[in-house]
Amino acid sequence: MNSDLLSYMEVALMDGLYEPPIPLDLFAKVARANSMHGSALYAKSRMASSITKLSKTLSRRDLNRFLYDFLMFGNGYLLEVRNAFGHIVKYKHLPALFMRRREKIDTYTYKPNEFNNDGRIDYAQGQVFHLSEYDVCQEIYGLPQYIGALSSIWLNEDATLFRRRYYNNGSHAGYLLYMNDPNLTETQEDDIKDKLKKQAGLGAFKNLFINGKGKDGTPPALTPIGQVEAKDAFKDIKNMTTNDVLSSHRIPLDLMSVVREGFNSSSDLNKVDRIFYKNELIPILEAVCELNDFAGMEVVSIKEYESLDTVAA
Repeated sequence: MNSDLLSYMEVALMDGLYEPPIPLDLFAKVARANSMHGSALYAKSRMASSITKLSKTLSRRDLNRFLYDFLMFGNGYLLEVRNAFGHIVKYKHLPALFMRRREKIDTYTYKPNEFNNDGRIDYAQGQVFHLSEYDVCQEIYGLPQYIGALSSIWLNEDATLFRRRYYNNGSHAGYLLYMNDPNLTETQEDDIKDKLKKQAGLGAFKNLFINGKGKDGTPPALTPIGQVEAKDAFKDIKNMTTNDVLSSHRIPLDLMSVVREGFNSSSDLNKVDRIFYKNELIPILEAVCELNDFAGMEVVSIKEYESLDTVAA
């Protein structure tokens, strides 16, 4: 993805279905690309779920999945299931990754296969509850709040993959082989270069060959490239990108049970927990409570705050 990630005007209508402005599988892959990002999604969705009271029409499992989808994709879907008498029996989670809006308002389709209609289900109008984050560029789908941290998530992943390859390559980014033999023929030099090329690591790891042809008295040498510099850059990149990811989720590290170098825990966890409850969890669940208006009855309600001391007791 480039810097024009968000330079779209509207979603496209294809075969009667609106395509999301950004491919949803991108968000699914990103959740597995960075440990801090993936952990924050799970932590925030579970924390929000833990302070809700549910009616018998919505299970805890379906709510957990719904909240996780909402935080990951900016969209969450629940299917309204009714009995033969028209009474609501339950609300069932629908995977946001495969849900699409049809052209007619409040009509949705489950489409698990991109290139064919295998497994496709067209739901009736008003049968699906859709909760979406607000997007200033279009009103069909929502987008997650961590959009601004995507570049940092990818850079963090790239740094980790580079470090793995760097370690497997012998803790260097390649070798510089210097020789000073005037008797080497061009064919012999090409053979040496080919052998070094075959032994090169992945990505940016390259082996170089230079022949001084007897111009000086320097003896042959095999010099590893970029040992210290790569180590320092890796640590800096990991720290900076992790800070960006944490900022996008706004979860106190104390509440995530995460320990970071240079981080000092708060002396008053109850205060941190109360602020997070008020400023982050309540707004999310107030949006989820739109389901009550959709259903015409109370399906979800928010529990009163309990301090950590009370919960522990």
